[in-house]
Amino acid sequence: MITRINLEDVGQDLLWLRVNEGGLVEEAGPFQNEIWKDAYIPLWLVEVGSPCPIHKYPNIIRGFLKYKVVSIRKEKEPKK
Repeated sequence: MITRINLEDVGQDLLWLRVNEGGLVEEAGPFQNEIWKDAYIPLWLVEVGSPCPIHKYPNIIRGFLKYKVVSIRKEKEPKK
């Protein structure tokens, strides 16, 4: 299963993240996928209304995005 995390929209380029069961970002959008792909999100810490926790070595270690999570939902992985 994939978890889709939607972020509040305050004009930034990153509005959502698709995260696998291991917590790795598989896709981010609508822009900046190349920046956030393979970042780590500890899913057990993600809460609606709170900033999204994220780790992207070597630049972000135990950090948070500036934007709050507005929704979290499970999606089925597309067939390959």
